[in-house]
Amino acid sequence: MFFRGGLSIRRNLYTRVALLLVLGLFVLFYFKNLNGSPNSLGSSLEQAKPLPQIAQQVNGLELLAAAEAAASGSLNKGNLLPAQTGDALFERLVLADLAKQRPGLGNNGEGVELTGDAKEIGEKQLATIALNEELSEHLSYNRTPPDGRHPSCKRKHYDLASLPSTSVIIIFYNEPYSVLLRTVHSVLNTADGRLLREIILVDDGSTNVELKGKLDYYVRTRLPAKVKVLRQRQR
Repeated sequence: MFFRGGLSIRRNLYTRVALLLVLGLFVLFYFKNLNGSPNSLGSSLEQAKPLPQIAQQVNGLELLAAAEAAASGSLNKGNLLPAQTGDALFERLVLADLAKQRPGLGNNGEGVELTGDAKEIGEKQLATIALNEELSEHLSYNRTPPDGRHPSCKRKHYDLASLPSTSVIIIFYNEPYSVLLRTVHSVLNTADGRLLREIILVDDGSTNVELKGKLDYYVRTRLPAKVKVLRQRQR
């Protein structure tokens, strides 16, 4: 009886030790994957490049990364000049975008060709993403598109008071920033304000940093309240 009892105790002890080892390995694996997930928004913001000397010349993406990190609290704002944190930093980036645009360029569908470094940058982008994003950034958000309607359609008139209002929903994923904003401005410029109820921009889990805080800031400060941004946490 004593021998059987001792054997039973040993078996129970071995079973408990094995369960604890399995549980420990599971917890270790879980936290390792949680901290290293490339899809984690928090981890991507924490890895944003800090700018200890932001007064020096930096490119737009570094500045934007700093703005996003500062807005999220993952970047020590002591590394930034007081006038360049939060909205002030986004404003600087938006003004730089607007200064790059050339009003009238590409109006009515006219062809445009860049020269010099801009042409080389655009051609590389075209080969990579099938879009000349550099050229897009030179075009005004309010570019006038060609009127492709049939002549008989132009002569038609409608009773606006009898028509229902409409909501325009634009779903995007890593769409180039300038292209997305030009689409929004195009809707605002061509739709009758009495019929346009709202424009809803749905971000389907974009990873492009320009489509985060910078886009929210532009919509809030440059567009009417009927333009709204909704974000999916994952695709």
